[in-house]
Amino acid sequence: MNDEQLYQIAVSLIPNLKIVNIMGLLNNLGSPEAVFNKKNLSRVSDLPMESREALLNGSLLLAAEKELKSMDENGIKGRFINDKDYPRRLRECPDAPIMLYSRGYCDLDAQKVVSIVGTRHATPLGKETAQLLIRDLSMHFPELFIVSGLAYGIDVISHQSAMQYGFKTIGVLAHGLHEIYPTPHRRIADEMVEKGGQLLTEHTWGTPSLPFRFRQRNRIIAGLCDACIVVESSTDGGSMITAKFARDYNRDVLAFPGRIVDKYSSGCNELIKKQYAGLVESAEDVIHELNWNSPLKRKARQQNLFSELPPQQKMILDILKVGEIMTVNDISIQTDLKVNEILSHMLELEMEGLTEGLPGGRFRRKSR
Repeated sequence: MNDEQLYQIAVSLIPNLKIVNIMGLLNNLGSPEAVFNKKNLSRVSDLPMESREALLNGSLLLAAEKELKSMDENGIKGRFINDKDYPRRLRECPDAPIMLYSRGYCDLDAQKVVSIVGTRHATPLGKETAQLLIRDLSMHFPELFIVSGLAYGIDVISHQSAMQYGFKTIGVLAHGLHEIYPTPHRRIADEMVEKGGQLLTEHTWGTPSLPFRFRQRNRIIAGLCDACIVVESSTDGGSMITAKFARDYNRDVLAFPGRIVDKYSSGCNELIKKQYAGLVESAEDVIHELNWNSPLKRKARQQNLFSELPPQQKMILDILKVGEIMTVNDISIQTDLKVNEILSHMLELEMEGLTEGLPGGRFRRKSR
């Protein structure tokens, strides 16, 4: 058993204490294990009786043992707030979770991370807007991470589009990893993990999804990102809560405007009207608002390099459109080249920074 993680989990379960108070205990006493020392606790005068009793009667350690067993049996990874792999952006937030649990694993400290959120009642225009935004961002920043909440509407469209265009995508859940809510998104959640993303929650195994936990979940979506992009939302939608958290955390908030008569544009319009969000209408607007330098500025060098390539490699690049993903078999059918020839050419193209290999024998052309 991992004793260090046992105490980390147990500390995160202390009842009747806010996260800021738990962090105060850790900073005062030095480590999670020290928090369970009776002598150390005797020096803490302002600890609520319920919290003190739970720390001393062994119930928290028993609950942590049970959680570690569930994690072991189900391939769940835990991150403690002071761990090196705890996401740095989230750690900056005053109400960051003490523990995070994940299925799938990737580095959450990617150079660029955006949260894309919106209504569960997405319109066809809203869905298309999210898809085109992600498609066009992939042409500039193929290493971008997309974060959302795996809900119906804009959330799930964002996850699906992210996978379509080769992004890793993070789904933040409002419950334990024993379930997926909504249930029809289980297949999508599994695909997210298979393609290098992950499912993330602050809740232990078996914790059910309750309404108040979705608000808690939204702060994590906001805290993980550089910018929160709202595609469609009513004025009372959950995305407005996420946008508020993002603003409180000094993240950029961006919103797509809509017609004043459309219910699910009213929230975005309000964010823009009150200057809580920047108005964006395209990926280029997002890049401009965030002051990101697009790697496309290297296009001239790429064009020169292209002219020097062997004919077979030029042919492969011709059919590999920017933003699209193809398998080696797809390329073989369209070029009449043998698979081993294609793999050899793809290696050279990847070394030149023109293409990128993806899991499952898939490839895409880079835009930089």
